[in-house]
Amino acid sequence: VDPVAAHGTPLHGAAGEGQYGAVKILLDHNADYNKMVNGVTPLMAARDANSTECIKLLVKVQEEPMLKREIVASELISLGSISLKKKDYAVAAKLYSRAMQLDPDDAVLFSDRSLCWLHMGDGRKALLDANKCRKMRPHWPKACRRQGEALMLLKDYEGASERFLDGLKLDPVDTDIEDALRISECH
Repeated sequence: VDPVAAHGTPLHGAAGEGQYGAVKILLDHNADYNKMVNGVTPLMAARDANSTECIKLLVKVQEEPMLKREIVASELISLGSISLKKKDYAVAAKLYSRAMQLDPDDAVLFSDRSLCWLHMGDGRKALLDANKCRKMRPHWPKACRRQGEALMLLKDYEGASERFLDGLKLDPVDTDIEDALRISECH
């Protein structure tokens, strides 16, 4: 099931064409879903084809103990970003969480997962991730913004204003933070 051709393995081809059924059959027959050919894995091929079904299937295989293999954090981040753009916040948060297991020192992951929690209405989790992000990158305006957004969701308007002000001090021309500060001060 894993012969390599110029375009990759059959799994690369099926994932790259968004052929869910073929991907499933190949995986059922132990195709190497982590095989990299020309710098591309089948998961990357599915991502490039924008095939949500194939992406979900390939990610699910990661969780099966028998087939469990390590996946590159950058792939998970990329897939998380795609899910975030599609407003599939629960999937994005899960992908970012898995990427954090591989790269626990990436502040951007905490910022992005915080954004997912915000969109899902979980201010507590959003604030935990935002605080961790800010601790890792104290001079990053976006970290301050995430803290402020989480505090707004938790109705701590004074705390939110302080965090937005911190962010504005770090980046005086950030209009998103400036707008958020105005809103927080109205409460």
